[in-house]
Amino acid sequence: MKNIAALLFALCLAATMLLGTGALADDRAEMLINAAVSQLGYAASRGGYTKYGEWGGKAYGEWCSEFVSWCVNFADEHYGTAMLDSVYPMQTTCEHGAQWFKDQGRYVAVNGGILGKEEQFYLADGVSVKERPYIPQRGDLIYIEWYKYNRLDHVGIVEFVTQDEDGTYYVHTIEGNNHILGPEPTVVARYVYRLDDPSIRGYGVLQEGLVGTELAMGAEGEAVVNLQKNLKTLGFYDGDCAGKLGKGTVTAIKKYQKARGLTESGTADQATMVSISGEIAKREAEAEDKARQKAEREARENLEATKAAIAADWFGEFDPYDEEAAWARLMQDITVLDVDQKERIYLSDGPNGRRKTNDEHRGFFFGASVGVKVLDEQDGWSKIQAYNDYDELEEGWVRPGRLKTVTPNPTWGMIIDKRTQRLYLYKEGKLLTELLISTGTTKGQNEDFCETASGDFLLISATGGFWSGNLWCDQAIRFNGGDLLHMVPAVYYGDIVGGTPDDTGDYRICESALGSRASHGCVRVQREKNADGYNHQWIWNNLRSEKNIKIIVWDDDGRRLPETAGNTPMYYNPDGGEMFHADQYCPGVKSRYLPLTKTTYAALESYPFTKLTPCNACAAPQRPEVVRSWNAVIDQAYEELGMTP
Repeated sequence: MKNIAALLFALCLAATMLLGTGALADDRAEMLINAAVSQLGYAASRGGYTKYGEWGGKAYGEWCSEFVSWCVNFADEHYGTAMLDSVYPMQTTCEHGAQWFKDQGRYVAVNGGILGKEEQFYLADGVSVKERPYIPQRGDLIYIEWYKYNRLDHVGIVEFVTQDEDGTYYVHTIEGNNHILGPEPTVVARYVYRLDDPSIRGYGVLQEGLVGTELAMGAEGEAVVNLQKNLKTLGFYDGDCAGKLGKGTVTAIKKYQKARGLTESGTADQATMVSISGEIAKREAEAEDKARQKAEREARENLEATKAAIAADWFGEFDPYDEEAAWARLMQDITVLDVDQKERIYLSDGPNGRRKTNDEHRGFFFGASVGVKVLDEQDGWSKIQAYNDYDELEEGWVRPGRLKTVTPNPTWGMIIDKRTQRLYLYKEGKLLTELLISTGTTKGQNEDFCETASGDFLLISATGGFWSGNLWCDQAIRFNGGDLLHMVPAVYYGDIVGGTPDDTGDYRICESALGSRASHGCVRVQREKNADGYNHQWIWNNLRSEKNIKIIVWDDDGRRLPETAGNTPMYYNPDGGEMFHADQYCPGVKSRYLPLTKTTYAALESYPFTKLTPCNACAAPQRPEVVRSWNAVIDQAYEELGMTP
C-alpha cells in the first residue's frame, strides 16, 4: 500500500475540496478512536460475557453496538465531553443506531440505502451517492449486513482509509464481536474492508449537511426540521420548526424556489436542497470569518497599549490564587501625593513648574490615595508615573515635598482584576474570598473616560450612598478621586431621583452585568452573598473604618488570556440564548432553561455558536478566536520591544 500518511492527507484534501472543511477528522473522532484503541485485544468469555454487554444491559448478548456506545461513553468520561446521544447514538442494536443517524440527517447509504429505496445526493453539488460512493472519514461508524435478511447485523468504527496502486480504497476499522472475520471467542480487533464490499450498507457520519434526500408534503423527521430552520434563516419561513412538512413549509419552499428561479413545485427536490445548502454554507462561513476578523481587529487596536504596559512593568501576569505573590505585592510600600484626597496635582513637563496639559482628564493625579512610581529626581523635583483617568500611563514632574510613603494595612488587602472582573479579598496573606464586580465600561460615548484607572491605591474614605442619574450607589468607599468602591446600584424610576431612596429600587439590570465592564469608572461589588457568605455589605461593615488598605486595580493590557482545551465542556440555551456558559446550572440563567445544553469549547468557532458571548456570572472563558488573536498581539508586543515573555 502507499504511504498511509500521504494517502490520508490526499484523501482529506480531496474531501475538503468536495465537501468543505467540516469533512476533516476532528477532535471528536480522535477521542472516540483513542477510546477504541485502548480496548484492542479485549475478548468475550467462553460463555459470551463482555463488560460492554453488561454496561448496555445484556451481559451475555451480542455486543458490537454496545462496544461502540461504550467507547463513546468512555471518551465522554475521560475527556469531559458529551458525545453520547448527541454526536453518536446510545445504540443497543445496529438498526437503532442507523435510524438515529438517519433522523439526524447524518446517514450515508451505500447503493441507495439498506432497502435500495433512498436516493441520496451530496448537498455540496447534487451528485448522487450511488454515482460517487462516499469515502468514509475517521470517526464515522460503518454499518454492515452479513445475512441478507434486510437488516443490519454489525457496526464498527472507521479508523482510517487507504488506497492501493490500482485505486482500490480500503476501510480500516476497530470493531467488537465480528463473527465473520473472527476469531472465537470474539474480540476487539482491527479489520479491513474494500470500499466496495457488498456487506457494507452505510455510514453514520460526523459531517452535518453532507447528504440529503428529496422532501415532499408529509415528510417528517430531523431532515425536515433542518429544512425549516434553513428556510427561516433565509427569510422564507416563519412557522414552527416541528419536523413535519405541511402546507406552511410547502408555501415557504415555493417562495424560495420562485426567488431563486427554480421550478415552483413545493417539493424540496435536489436542485432546491443543493441551493439552500449552498446559501447556508456561505452564511456560516461568513459568520465564522466575521467573528475571526472582529477578534483580530480588536486585538490589534490594543497593540500600543499592550507595549506600553509591558515596557512599564506595572503589572504582568497575575494569579489570584498565588497567595504569597499577591500578598507580597499588597504589602509593598506605596508612594502617594501628600495632599487632600480630592485635590488634583498637575504634572509639569520638567522640573520647572510648567504644566503639560489642560485636558480635563489628563495631566494630573489625585492626592492621598493614588500610588505613583518615582522615576527620577532632579533639583528636588520628582518625576512620577501612574495611570490617569483615561487609564493611560502618564508621567511628569511634581514639586519638592509633594510625595509621601505609606505602609499598607498589615491585615487587609484587595486586588481588582479587570480581566476576570473579580475582587479578591486577602487577610493576613490568605485569600479570604472573591466577589463579582463591574469596573468601568470600555464601550459607548465616554468609553475612554469611563474605564477604571489601573494602578495601586489606598481605600481612603467612606463616603456612603450617592446618586448617579437614576442609579443609587450605596456604601461607597473612595480610592481614586471620583472613583469609589460601592454596592451594585439600584435603578429608581420616577421623581425619587435625588431624594431619599426607599426599598423599590430595581437591582436586576446592574446585577445582570456583574462580571463585565459596566460602570462609569467606579467598582460595583455584588450585593448578594457569595458561597463564602461575603458581599459588599460585609466590606462596608468591616473595612470602612480601617486605615491604609491597599487596593490594586490589575490591568489586562500586556497579559495573556488563558487557553482552554478544545474538548472542555461549554453550555448554552438553544432556545434563543445569547451566551455560552462554563456551568450547566449557571446561576445567571433562569431556572426554566436549566440544565443547559452541552457543547465543547472548540465548537464555539463554528456556526451557529459564532454570536455567543461568554457568560460573566459563571466565569466562562473568552471565545477561542479572541484568545488566539489577543495572545498573538502579546507575542508581537514582546517581539517589537525586543523582550522575552
